[in-house]
Amino acid sequence: MNGKIGRPEWAVNIERALVHLTENEKECDDITNEKYREYARASMAIARKKYQNEMATYQRALDEGYVVVDRIVNLPFEESCGLRLSKFFAALREEARILALRCPNCRRVIFPPRPVCGFCRISVGERDEDWQILNDTGTVISVILATEREVDRPTARIIGRPNPCAFIRLDGGDPWTVLVHHLELVDPEVLKAGLRVKAVWKPREERRGRMSDIEYFRIIEP
Repeated sequence: MNGKIGRPEWAVNIERALVHLTENEKECDDITNEKYREYARASMAIARKKYQNEMATYQRALDEGYVVVDRIVNLPFEESCGLRLSKFFAALREEARILALRCPNCRRVIFPPRPVCGFCRISVGERDEDWQILNDTGTVISVILATEREVDRPTARIIGRPNPCAFIRLDGGDPWTVLVHHLELVDPEVLKAGLRVKAVWKPREERRGRMSDIEYFRIIEP
């Protein structure tokens, strides 16, 4: 019965993912830093266990007589993000600048830009003077060493890099102007709160108006 219907698309993708995992596991050997190499391997192990469990569940369903016909439906679409965020993302792409809004009433910095101040409940961003440019430098307030990377389900490929992440308080804002982004791949022993960092931007032709237009943040001061 299964042979007549064929396997669902998601099951085929999981099998592909297991093949890609084997390729990625080989790439782990090229990571020179031992700690990053081990945590990249841990990421691969978590993904492998997840996929193997999904395939085992699928096989049990078949063995019990069920016909599994689930499939992933990929329906890409475009939607406006509004005037404020459109201006924010356009500045990332065109000018390599990080924009924010400042409420004219409470003077809090609104980042990322939103049409209403969450404290004063007033409209913000309609006047040019409400906008300000944040520096692409900042101070690390917390570091995250993630062990699991994102999986693109339609293609079953592991995406992203094993770079550490950090909460970064951007210069030019206020204590709540915090961005979460990747740090440069360095020895994890040097990563700590208080580091001064600066954004490394992608070349203009590679920028797409997303936060990923910043490749990572580089340490500029210990």
